[in-house]
Amino acid sequence: MKLNLRRLIILITLCLTALATSESYATLTAKVDRTVLDSNETLRLEMRYNGQVFTSEPDFEPLTTDFEVLSNSRQQNYSKVNGKTQSYTAWTLQLRPKRAGMLLIPSLTFKKDVSNAVELRVRAAPTSTNANPGTQPIYTETNVDSTAPFVGQQVILTHRLYTSVQLRDFGLSELIVDKAVLHRLGDTQYQKVINGRNYLVLEVKYAVFPQSAGPLTIPSLRFGAYEVNNRSQFGVFNNRGNQIIRDTESKTLEVAARPAQSSLDGWMPSTAVVMEQRWSGDQNSVTVGEPITRTITIRAEGLSAAQITPLPVPEGNSYRGYPDQPQLDELVTLNGLVATRAESMALVPNQAGEIVLPAVELFWWDVKSNQQRTARLPSTTLKVSPNVNTPPVLSDDSLMPAAMNTLATEVTKPKLSFMTTLSLGLNAVLIALLVALLINRNDHIPTARSVLGEKSTNSALLTLKQQLRAIEIEAKNENLMGMRDTILLWGKTLFADNPPITLKSLGNRLKNPTISELFTQLDQQLYRGKHDSSATLDIKLLIASLKKESDFNRKSTGKNKSGKALQSLYPD
Repeated sequence: MKLNLRRLIILITLCLTALATSESYATLTAKVDRTVLDSNETLRLEMRYNGQVFTSEPDFEPLTTDFEVLSNSRQQNYSKVNGKTQSYTAWTLQLRPKRAGMLLIPSLTFKKDVSNAVELRVRAAPTSTNANPGTQPIYTETNVDSTAPFVGQQVILTHRLYTSVQLRDFGLSELIVDKAVLHRLGDTQYQKVINGRNYLVLEVKYAVFPQSAGPLTIPSLRFGAYEVNNRSQFGVFNNRGNQIIRDTESKTLEVAARPAQSSLDGWMPSTAVVMEQRWSGDQNSVTVGEPITRTITIRAEGLSAAQITPLPVPEGNSYRGYPDQPQLDELVTLNGLVATRAESMALVPNQAGEIVLPAVELFWWDVKSNQQRTARLPSTTLKVSPNVNTPPVLSDDSLMPAAMNTLATEVTKPKLSFMTTLSLGLNAVLIALLVALLINRNDHIPTARSVLGEKSTNSALLTLKQQLRAIEIEAKNENLMGMRDTILLWGKTLFADNPPITLKSLGNRLKNPTISELFTQLDQQLYRGKHDSSATLDIKLLIASLKKESDFNRKSTGKNKSGKALQSLYPD
């Protein structure tokens, strides 16, 4: 009896011991990689459950009171070593404290199990590192080159991340600024020694162009990276170190309106504007009827190409001008944008003598000296000589000697013999028969050529229809420059033998006064701006007129009356 009682007590003791030492006694545990950190640093929390979990997870909502949950990943492990089995599921979270002080990671529950709480000490991070650079291992810096710019003026925004510890997998959030146009200028990395400490500097620059007057807030951005840590206490699945996050400083700009003393022709707030010209030929040797091309290039620092004011189109009675579409270009540098605008015009003199082109002036605002300046090209004189290929107009007096010489030649001309006359007649008959045979042969050319011509005509008609549709789309979008380009493409298809390069030449070939007048109004609105009260374009009438002219069976006007191809207005 006593032996049985003793065996029962031993059995109960063994069961209680096994129960106390089993893994199910404490199945949910919490562990952090550190308990002391700064408020701008992150820490890693691992929640481990002794068992395999495939779908559910603990309730992490209580963490959001004092922490920002940056990431959450899960891993599962099952192993058997020396007869001992280990099976668990771990959730790894990256946390960032929301405030400084003594913070508590609360106990979490999962499947009726409760984890242990963890206490942390969070130190307040320095609010300004610029006053004492080099005192922190990781910090940011934000600068703007102007806090009170004008509307449309370029502002250079620079973000820098300084780190004296080894980081990897860098990232930066996207910059979004309302009522401003942004250009990312570039990213650079370099080394810098501050207070005896070696830093790696990551620098990101933006060009910000405010679009309206008043306060403009540039929000803070977030740098993110991971510390390089080859030894991880959380296993091979998490071999990256702590996640490092730093927020940049937000900036507020007081944007000023355009000054009242600035020119009304255009608004160009810049640091430097240069204007130059070049000619396709010799200005002192121009011929009547032959084109010479003038190209004016404007180069502006701190502006986009769209901000450069278009130049006025010169007019004169002694020449005709054919402007080409301006060429716009932008160069992105770490110091900002550098924009260029090239305007070309073909000038065709219609009389000999001297042509004086007026000076070209372009007003811009110098943001350095805060005053208006003028980029100027002096007046240019073209010396035009007559065209020697044009036949002279002879007077009655000059015709008399020529007539007398003709009569004298006829009187002194020897008479031909009978045999010579007969031979010439036979030759003429043979030539006539040969010409007749050639004409008859051309009339019996295989119909494959006509079929090919018909297909080409149908293809051209389809192209014209597509281009007319493109013109209507540009007109609906109120894109006059795009409308002009598509009209020229339409004209080049219609007159494929000698395509026009300007609206004026296209109007002349169409021989339609209504379309020519509408083309003139379109050019006026494009090149003279809104200040020209005469520029009243009826777009519906223009499109309707172009549809009537889209007849591919019209005779091509790509040649002049003499049958020679027209000379190009823009020679190579």
